[in-house]
Amino acid sequence: MLDELLPRRVLRVVGAAFVAAFAVTPAHAEEITLDVLYTTPGTFNTLQQELAKRFTETHPDIKVKFRNPVAGYEEAAQQILRDQITGRLPDVAFNGINQISLFVDRGLGAPVDAFVAADGGLDKLGYYPTLATLGRWKGKLYGLPFAVSTPVLYVNADLVKKAGLDPANLPRSWPELIAAGQKIQASAGAGVTGFYYQWDQTGNWLLQSLVTSRGGHMLKADGCTVAFDDNAGMPALKTLESFGKSGMPNFGISQARQSFVAGSIAILVDSTSYVAAADRQIGNRFDFKTVAFPLSAPEGKLPAGGNVAMVFAKDAERQKAAWEYVKFVTGPSGQTLMVNYTGYMPGNEIAVKSPDLLGSFYAKNPNHMTSIQQLPVLTDWASFPGGNSLKIIEVIKNHTESLVTGKHSAEEVMPSLARDVNGLMPKCSG
Repeated sequence: MLDELLPRRVLRVVGAAFVAAFAVTPAHAEEITLDVLYTTPGTFNTLQQELAKRFTETHPDIKVKFRNPVAGYEEAAQQILRDQITGRLPDVAFNGINQISLFVDRGLGAPVDAFVAADGGLDKLGYYPTLATLGRWKGKLYGLPFAVSTPVLYVNADLVKKAGLDPANLPRSWPELIAAGQKIQASAGAGVTGFYYQWDQTGNWLLQSLVTSRGGHMLKADGCTVAFDDNAGMPALKTLESFGKSGMPNFGISQARQSFVAGSIAILVDSTSYVAAADRQIGNRFDFKTVAFPLSAPEGKLPAGGNVAMVFAKDAERQKAAWEYVKFVTGPSGQTLMVNYTGYMPGNEIAVKSPDLLGSFYAKNPNHMTSIQQLPVLTDWASFPGGNSLKIIEVIKNHTESLVTGKHSAEEVMPSLARDVNGLMPKCSG
């Protein structure tokens, strides 16, 4: 199994690359211990410990001390905002891609453009241009992609086949997928859910996916008015409503994932962040496949989920040390470990194209390749500006749940949703 083979295989392949890539250690006047914050311990604990170990082996004058990880991106953002008040900011933090503006607009986060330029630029360092731009805000680069996710369909091919359907040719529209799920559920019998949409993702991510996949946007160009109250947003809300009307239960994220790996959900729409864990947990119990997220319009896009590594250190020497760590974890070798331990997509193209890093990995693990194939259609994960950013996320979540649970219709929700969000947005100047 992957979890049994992973440490030996990954560390053997990556070890030589670490030494070669980081043989030259920047000189510091004295040893520095970096204060690092990350999220989602169930996904990242083992990986972060391994990254820190490998980093300090080649940077003996820089130590890494992790804070207790927090559950998710919103919790991390709240922690950092509290740290600003108390003056205890971390030196490095792994934050949701949609939260860069939240920090920068409050004077938090150090731009890394000068560090990137001194090391030869983004191209030389190997970052995918599309993904590197996700870390920009107001013309400066504040974050580099550490773990990027895309929405995909998790498919129990055995249950799909049992219902007489072809897992390699699943429907590409939501009404047809709902119908397929109902057919699978009828075939499988009690205890099986045919289709589940993981609507309760952090930062309203899978609601945004329904909007952008129709060519729509969450915000207008002015950045302080909603744009989802249009002919892309209303169908997105109606789609969520249709999931509830179809009989889809309202699971929590952990419950849905555990149900899928146990074989009791046939089609699960979720983030690729769970692919590696699903592979390990399923083993040989059923045939597991991933399928690309359906685009509902030719101009449809998908919001890039996941997180970026950001520098929050204020002191110049600590910033240099923090940059070395950020460069390491987002570089070819760090990204190779990240992919092997998780289901996220790497932000570093060198890692993907190097046969001794991830080149052979994707050939042997097609379920991970689905995310890479969606790279051309990635777009921003909308960030809500102003002091109510986190509150807006919670407001949208509550409205979304009312659709999934059948308490309200899309026609009822849209006016109040747009009103509530607009009411929390900062006023545009001019």
